[in-house]
Amino acid sequence: MTNGGRTPAVRYNPRVSVPLFFALYCLEAGLFFIVVPWTRVWTMNPLLHSHATLALLAGNPFVRGFVSGFGVVHIIIGIKDIVRLSAARREENRHTPR
Repeated sequence: MTNGGRTPAVRYNPRVSVPLFFALYCLEAGLFFIVVPWTRVWTMNPLLHSHATLALLAGNPFVRGFVSGFGVVHIIIGIKDIVRLSAARREENRHTPR
């Protein structure tokens, strides 16, 4: 304990925080896109039912599946970014002298 019994300060690294926030955004957006097309939020949305053609498309199960697939892509991107960031951090800690 070289810090007088205190825990070491956390270092802020902007090279990590922006990609981390992007990865968390991808996970959150992916979850949103997977779940929402199958809920009442989707079926009762006045924006999707403002025109007859748009309402027909919004109610189509294939369109809902496409939007959910778009969410799966977001989740895959978010997971890959988090794995990449964690591997880079492990590599950085391995080469940092203690």
